[in-house]
Amino acid sequence: MKTLGSIILAFITTALFISPSFADTWTLDSADSSLHFISIKKGDIAEVHHFKTLSGSIAEDGKASLVIDLASADTKVAVRDERMTNILFEAKKFTTATASIDLGTGERPVGRTTVKVTLDLHGVKKEVEAQVVVSVSDKYVSVTTVAPVIISAADFGLDAGVEKLRELAKLDAVSKAVPVTFHLVFKKVKK
Repeated sequence: MKTLGSIILAFITTALFISPSFADTWTLDSADSSLHFISIKKGDIAEVHHFKTLSGSIAEDGKASLVIDLASADTKVAVRDERMTNILFEAKKFTTATASIDLGTGERPVGRTTVKVTLDLHGVKKEVEAQVVVSVSDKYVSVTTVAPVIISAADFGLDAGVEKLRELAKLDAVSKAVPVTFHLVFKKVKK
């Protein structure tokens, strides 16, 4: 749920570290990229999930975006995937989540940094912060979380969906705080 925001944040972070010598268009390599989130139920049972479909780009003008297909949540349990898609994310109404950042122009630092990203999830836009490590070469830009990004369901209007999932699964508790991690790889678009 919040994973989408984290993924978007990672994408934006990558864009921030492109130097003028890399002022090209970059596209997300979905095969080498990943966005994971953790659900916690019954107080101490944690399960790792991910989104199968991610896309994104960094434009020549420094504007970066990441798009997460909310119907691609993969929890390894079909009924849970269906409930998460339809009840929590309401993917028929909110098909994607996006993260964006305007990186502007100029030299960008490489290495460990903290970035702010605008996350658009479930019809709510909110700025989130992420600690990442950025690596740049002439062929790729990668952005990886140093620490999990914690997304609050209530911040994005997802708390009622979490409660409905808890009721359907007959659980005592499901955490509304979701740790998210990501590894995003952008490759230069050949012209």
